[in-house]
Amino acid sequence: MNENQFIIERARSSPNYTKIWLRGDIDMQLRPFAYVKPTDVLEFAPSLSGFKEIYKVFEDRATGELKKVRLHPPYEKKETIYLPPHQFEITFRERKDSEDWESVKYLENFHYRGKGLNKIVGRRTVLLAEIKEFGIVGFGILSASVAISSPRFKLLNTNFTDLMSSGLINQIIRIPRIVIHPEFRGVNLGVLMARHLVDYAKEYWDINHYAPTMVEVMAAMTEYHSFFEKAGFVRVGYTKGYKGKAIIPKYGTGSFAPRNPTQYSFMENQKQKPYLVYPLHPDIEEKVKPYTNSVLRHFLPKLPKLKKPLVFHDISLKYKIENGSTERSHVIKEAFGVDSEHAFSPVVEDFSLIIEPGDVVLITGASGSGKSTLLKLLTVKRDILRKTLQWSGNFPRFSANSVELLNTRFELSKSLVDQVKTDSNIKEAIELLNSVGLTEAYLYIKRPNQISDGQRYRFAIARLCDSKKPLWIADEFVSTLNPEMAAIVARGIRKVAYKYGATLILAAPHINNFIGSLLPNKLIKLSWGSKATVYSLKIARFSQNESDISLSILNNGSLPLKDLQTGLITMNGEFIAQSYFESISPQQLINTTIEVGKLENVYASAIKTLGGVGDILYVGGNPS
Repeated sequence: MNENQFIIERARSSPNYTKIWLRGDIDMQLRPFAYVKPTDVLEFAPSLSGFKEIYKVFEDRATGELKKVRLHPPYEKKETIYLPPHQFEITFRERKDSEDWESVKYLENFHYRGKGLNKIVGRRTVLLAEIKEFGIVGFGILSASVAISSPRFKLLNTNFTDLMSSGLINQIIRIPRIVIHPEFRGVNLGVLMARHLVDYAKEYWDINHYAPTMVEVMAAMTEYHSFFEKAGFVRVGYTKGYKGKAIIPKYGTGSFAPRNPTQYSFMENQKQKPYLVYPLHPDIEEKVKPYTNSVLRHFLPKLPKLKKPLVFHDISLKYKIENGSTERSHVIKEAFGVDSEHAFSPVVEDFSLIIEPGDVVLITGASGSGKSTLLKLLTVKRDILRKTLQWSGNFPRFSANSVELLNTRFELSKSLVDQVKTDSNIKEAIELLNSVGLTEAYLYIKRPNQISDGQRYRFAIARLCDSKKPLWIADEFVSTLNPEMAAIVARGIRKVAYKYGATLILAAPHINNFIGSLLPNKLIKLSWGSKATVYSLKIARFSQNESDISLSILNNGSLPLKDLQTGLITMNGEFIAQSYFESISPQQLINTTIEVGKLENVYASAIKTLGGVGDILYVGGNPS
């Protein structure tokens, strides 16, 4: 021992702090439920009197090597989630006090296994995800692992007896639970939490002086969710399941909160579950390699279902005004000189537009500028339109088999999972709900009137996907949602439209809260009494090799676009620009190259301009 190392004589945990007594009549308080016990050796840096860091020093019982794990300061790292124009600073940290623990217990209600934190046996640590404006929005748990796991035995070439007698079980950490508040799902918070749990394990974890060699996950939900794979975990098999009576655990004293063993049981009639591993040691990396050969991640091409462009040519629209024959209407006609020839209200004049298959089109303008009227040309039959509308020019003929409207009126007697993929198996229904951010078993079985406005909007998007139709249309898009939720939904609908091959046409009067997250490749601005302004851009071609992606970018509109940037979007939504062009003229084609590396943290490749117009290529593949 050196002069900055001290032995713990006593330790006592509480919901708000852990108190320790060191030799030499020294006492201090550490974070709640710090993993320490008498005889542990602590090292203070740079010194006891002015320490900034505290480490627990021990000889690793598996290797005999001297190891250090950090005790102080408590784990706290920040991430930023980008949902243009919004961004949220998220703090991933250990809990500080009993109030934090109450927040965890509240969030536990959103987990598909319900209240079961106290079923977790052995050492446990909780990390919180906190957004200043919204509070605690998620948590994740690390714990000691269960003893029996057949895919683990196969991976490590061991068995139950050797696993326990050698102490190998103490080198394995488990993530038994990650919970994200339903309103913040769909922005990769689960991926970030999994990564921070791994980072915590590397820096802060030991069990009985055994350093960790791997983190594992055994959970039925990973059959339907891929966020652990996105965080770097590798699926290596399935557990065998368990048929039999429940096990009553025997708990130790260290915990988040007092535990009553008579209240909990587990392992009764368990089904087989996927088993995933994150290696923390080179030996485990070698053992996992055979399971990673099938991983192929690349940028996905657009595969639109729409077979031909939608062409609007020199459209002029006027609403017919029906004149009444009442006494008062007669007075108006006499006073203002109104006659049948003037009984029209012009809406749009000389409007031309080509919507190509796979386009994401955003129409905006003040109330009465013609947004809804343009959508009616694609959603209402012509014989019905003629009753109220007069037009000149040409526009596509409406076909109910090709168009689906976003509709927030649902059947209230059925659960969400019973209203999608009704002609398929339940796994496909769950995967569809997951794809729009409805990623919780409780949400699957709730009815539409039992969920929030944001969740209902996501469910409406799920039904768009389920329609299998090539053209999706939404009027007053996200107009009922708060600004942050509007951005989350906009980001989500763009990706699922890409995935399902849909051409997307949205209309909204106010777009500043979400256009940066939607990144439409066509923007139509309408105003009273003037021609529409149309901005258009697209990725015309792309090719990819191991290190970069080559893009051909076309301005296929009639107006120049300013400040064109190309780059990558990371998993947390950050746009990392790699090239910049001051402007791109109408019909100009620009070729550029973007470095992509190994795609480990890349969500998409994107181009964007000053006005919010852009295009996206999403990363896909088989991460399992």
